[in-house]
Amino acid sequence: MEEPIVAARRASRNFYRRRNTPAYTFMAWAAFVIACGFEFVGIYTLKQPLSVQGYYAAVGVLIIVTSFVLQKVIRDNDEDRYLAEHNPHHRRRNTPAFTFLAWGGFVLSVAFEYIGLSTLQEPLYVVGYYAIAAAFLIVSCLVLQKTIRDNEEDKLPESDEANA
Repeated sequence: MEEPIVAARRASRNFYRRRNTPAYTFMAWAAFVIACGFEFVGIYTLKQPLSVQGYYAAVGVLIIVTSFVLQKVIRDNDEDRYLAEHNPHHRRRNTPAFTFLAWGGFVLSVAFEYIGLSTLQEPLYVVGYYAIAAAFLIVSCLVLQKTIRDNEEDKLPESDEANA
């Protein structure tokens, strides 16, 4: 069992190792929920046929999924490049094909959203609302994914060498 002083030093070091405060984590979640509200409540109230509303809802879900996947792939690939420099036998987590699919899915989802908006038969202020809501949704997804991953990584114990 660890002595209380050693445990306190370790806990203190882990506290300062945190990348996100609870307030930041709350704001990341709040921004995501608000962005979803803007996007999907707006779609629900859109005075268009159900097929058009369904199109925008499906694209909204696609934006959420591809934003999360792309953020993960970019970060994994960056970490893998660093780890490969220090260990030539390090196995990459994502294949080039998966990286391409992550980028392709994200680009297509954004293109589907904005091409659809460019043909939407609504006043410019309505189209602008959806364009801004989609951009907010993308950014909030990227921030939330990073926040969740940082928080999970911060829970991991430091290596024994760092604790010595």
